Amino acid sequence: MRASKFNENNRLQKRSIRQIIIRYVTQLSISLGVILVILMIAASLRSTSSVLRDNLRITARISAQNISSNVHLLVDRMDNMAQKPEWSDAGMTEEGMQQLIDECEERVEFVWIAAYDTAGAKLYGDSEAPSSVTGKDYYDYLIQTQNLTVGRPEHYNGLWQLSVGIPIWNKDGELLFYLIGSYKYDMLNDVLSNINIGGKGIAYIVDGEGTIIADKNMADMDQARNLYEMYGSGANRRAFDDMLDFRTDAASVFLKGVQHYIAYSPVAGTNWTLLIAAPGADFMGTLVWSVVLSILVIIGLQFYTTKRTVRIADQISGSLSKATDRLILLAAGNLREEVVFADNNQEAEILTTALSRTVSSLSTYIDNITGYLGLLSSGDYSMQVEGVFDGDFAAIREAMTLITDALNETMHHIQQASEAVRNNSSETTAYAKKLYDGSIEQSDALKRLTGKMELITDKTGEIDENAQRVKESAGAAKERVDEGQQQMKDMLETMDSIHRDMQEIITISQLIEDISSQTSLLSLNASIEAARAGEAGKGFAVVAQEIGQLAQQTASALEKTGAIIGKASMSIDQGMKTAQDTAESFRKVNQATNEFTEISDNLIRITLQQKDAIDTASQEVRTVLSIADTNQQFARETDETAAVSMKQVEELEQIVSMVKLRV
Repeated sequence: MRASKFNENNRLQKRSIRQIIIRYVTQLSISLGVILVILMIAASLRSTSSVLRDNLRITARISAQNISSNVHLLVDRMDNMAQKPEWSDAGMTEEGMQQLIDECEERVEFVWIAAYDTAGAKLYGDSEAPSSVTGKDYYDYLIQTQNLTVGRPEHYNGLWQLSVGIPIWNKDGELLFYLIGSYKYDMLNDVLSNINIGGKGIAYIVDGEGTIIADKNMADMDQARNLYEMYGSGANRRAFDDMLDFRTDAASVFLKGVQHYIAYSPVAGTNWTLLIAAPGADFMGTLVWSVVLSILVIIGLQFYTTKRTVRIADQISGSLSKATDRLILLAAGNLREEVVFADNNQEAEILTTALSRTVSSLSTYIDNITGYLGLLSSGDYSMQVEGVFDGDFAAIREAMTLITDALNETMHHIQQASEAVRNNSSETTAYAKKLYDGSIEQSDALKRLTGKMELITDKTGEIDENAQRVKESAGAAKERVDEGQQQMKDMLETMDSIHRDMQEIITISQLIEDISSQTSLLSLNASIEAARAGEAGKGFAVVAQEIGQLAQQTASALEKTGAIIGKASMSIDQGMKTAQDTAESFRKVNQATNEFTEISDNLIRITLQQKDAIDTASQEVRTVLSIADTNQQFARETDETAAVSMKQVEELEQIVSMVKLRV
């Protein structure tokens, strides 16, 4: 049953290898074929696109030059005719002018030629010429430029025509009329129709606005068409904008959903641009056939490669079947079964021989390693690995020897470390105890300090309230002092006014005293004169006597008044001095009040700073208290950890004592 299971696994493995070889080789060949086809298609498309663009660009440039040459030929003919002096001859009659126009028409193949005034009305010329050219583009160009102009093709009298106009001037530089001639459109159509760009190629001449003015297919020229309206995608607009900037280039665009290669070039001497376009499908036939042929060739090669791959896979899988069977047994852990040698090819024989040697060596090595690992598992680290290990297997023996040496050294270090840990754990337990006791004392001291800080904070609050009250009292006192100072100032002003009035009274008293002296003198003189008058002056003498008495009384009264005024003046002076001294005292009191207020403000500020400092200190004390509590907790945990470490050290020493080490 075991042999049949191995045979079944062998068949599955053989079939799997065969399938893998076939699948990967087939995938590789298909991938290479697809990549080659894609590269060929991409290269062909790129090459074809590049060649088409270059050819179309050259064709557009040459065709535009041909159109420009034809237009310049018409312009040169018109310019040569305009150089005739007869046009500006003042003596030329209308019949002579008509005869001159007829001669020009015979020499040049005009459809018609005529002269028009500045309003666009025909003066004379061919009967087929329009009676007015107002509204024609070439006439508008003549008005604007006053120079040679070429009009766009127009359909007139059943014929497509191209008109050229030139102004005629007299010798004084005055405009006489506009000479306009019309040519057949064939000269442009010959160029457009000879542009060979495939069966469905397009050739347009467009103006500066993108309007089509000439078409290879003349049947469509009657339609008013604009490129931006016909093919208005974003990519097309960018290409048309470049074209109307008078550039020569080629591009790939989609016109009504069909991919086209376009090329454009400006027509020199005009505001026209030649546009040619060719459908990409017209040039891709050969490319498509070459791609189809390549795909068919690659498919044929694929069938041949697959057939060869199957045959080679069968040979390889047959040669490896015997080695595969033994490898399956080896993977199952069977080291006793012999290896069946293959002799169908050299590689398989070498493989089976090497496999046999490998199985035998592995069996020996595993037996030696198993015995050595048994010693290690029993705790005996003193033995060496036995047996001979060849080749890279010697590294296994060396590695196991190094492992044993490392285990011996590690166990010695563990034994020494356990002793050191025991000592450190004992010291840690003692230190943890001291730290715990110190943390308790520190916590108690900090709690007492916190209580003192709270008491200081309360007292500081009371000081702050008292300082506020002192500040309020100082403010009220300052207000009262300010009011007293203002009242003293008003009293000083009143005393000063009284003093000035007293001085005026003294002045008036002196004046009255002078008047009294003069009156007394006048009374004396009147008495003398009355005495001289004798009897007649007795009445006057009595009046003079009365006046004299009145003057004496006035003088006496003035003397008393002067004494009183002098005393009053002295009193007022003394009052002024006293008032000034009082005002100075009020000023000093006010200054002292201001200083007291400033001191109160400083006291309040200092009290607030002290309060903030005490609050900060209280917060720091609480923080330190929290740290002390944490340290106390850490000390307790350290003590517990040290106890656990002591227990673990004892267990480690017990384990190490069970291991047998080298001396």
